[in-house]
Amino acid sequence: MASKSEIRLTSKLSHEFTSNVTLDDITYLVQTEDMGLKTCKIITNIYLKGEIVFSRKSDYAHLTKLKNFQDKLASLTEKQHKATINQLIEEKTIKQKLKPEYFEEVQQLLRRGNGKTALNTLRHALAKFPADPFLLSYYGCLIAVVENNTKEGIKICQDAINMLNASMPFGSEFFYPAFYLNLGRAYLKDKKKKDAVQAFHDGLKNDPENKDILWELKKMGTRKPSPISFLDRSNPINKYIGKLLYKSSEK
Repeated sequence: MASKSEIRLTSKLSHEFTSNVTLDDITYLVQTEDMGLKTCKIITNIYLKGEIVFSRKSDYAHLTKLKNFQDKLASLTEKQHKATINQLIEEKTIKQKLKPEYFEEVQQLLRRGNGKTALNTLRHALAKFPADPFLLSYYGCLIAVVENNTKEGIKICQDAINMLNASMPFGSEFFYPAFYLNLGRAYLKDKKKKDAVQAFHDGLKNDPENKDILWELKKMGTRKPSPISFLDRSNPINKYIGKLLYKSSEK
């Protein structure tokens, strides 16, 4: 388990915080300072052996007209300093997780509707497993949905499908529904309904009863009727015929 040792040093500047943080016998220097009213910026740098390995900036121009400006500035500077230290500790701790643990955590966060935290967890996971198609697929979807970066998100989802095909030439179709679900949701965020419908139906080709995809299509009002209308959609006959119809549509 990561060990932590923190030493706080205050410089002669009015708003500066400096700490040494030791994690797994590696010491980082965390320094936060106010850059002055010309820029109205607070900058926090994390140093490792004299080199900056992380930097965070924030703007405080909106505080300058307040009567208690100096107090607010000091509070904001200290808050950013502590938040950066906590992020450093979190990153160095979370990287000890295995890939399935990351994936399970992301799933749980999404079920609770916490997309921003799920996206942050995926960033940590991809720092350790940058070429994992499963993590990339969900990352692409969340980049589009949470951060509204639709073009990048769609591209990442598409790349994840190509990576899946390359890494799993046999059996990859088992995972297609989730990958095309993510791609379809990214298309929806980009208001490309036609492309979203196509992605969802591509996912249904291998799992005609996928509840998540059917729910997305139902919300869009594009759900197809069952092959045999007098039988329930979940009936094995409808499932079997549905698979045959999707396979034949590919020819």
